[in-house]
Amino acid sequence: MALVKITQERSKIRCIEKHKRTLAALGLRRINHSVLHEDTPQIRGMVDLVRYLVRIEPADGGAKRAESAHGMRKKRSAPGAKRKAGITKGASSRPVWVSRAPAVKPSVASRARRKRATKS
Repeated sequence: MALVKITQERSKIRCIEKHKRTLAALGLRRINHSVLHEDTPQIRGMVDLVRYLVRIEPADGGAKRAESAHGMRKKRSAPGAKRKAGITKGASSRPVWVSRAPAVKPSVASRARRKRATKS
């Protein structure tokens, strides 16, 4: 069967929830993300539902089907590539120089004492 290339052109932020789920079912994740699908009535119906968000065009060839079956592949960095300085590896990706200690807030009692002191 023929292949079609579906590209998301607009944001799904202010869309109906059903349309968001349709984009997810098509495999579209972000703006300018493209996927290849077979040209079936089911796919055509899904594209017709979200036609204001996507662009559909015939695919160039069937050879790229295996690579693009699940969307664009992520680029991997070269082994031994340097990381950005100051960024820690782990659960948090905050820079090292950011303090992890919570900000100290004055207690409620000290505020009340100051308020009474200014009244008298």
